[in-house]
Amino acid sequence: MKKVVCINDRKLPEGAEVVNGREYRVINEFINSYDQRVFIISGIRNKGTTKNGLMWHGYSSSRFADLDLLSIGIGEYSEELSN
Repeated sequence: MKKVVCINDRKLPEGAEVVNGREYRVINEFINSYDQRVFIISGIRNKGTTKNGLMWHGYSSSRFADLDLLSIGIGEYSEELSN
């Protein structure tokens, strides 16, 4: 299973449960009828109806960053003050 982190939780459809900054496990991914890559996430709701009555199934992959590809560098910075 792939691990991802949510990077965009704005303008979610009704019933969506992803939260910015939280890690999730992808149990399935596919291309939907709008040619979007979509993730099915373990342990949360993955389908519902928008406020306009349209059905949604899965979360757009553009809302996530792949943790396997994401690297965070930690370094030390010091600045000497001279007068």
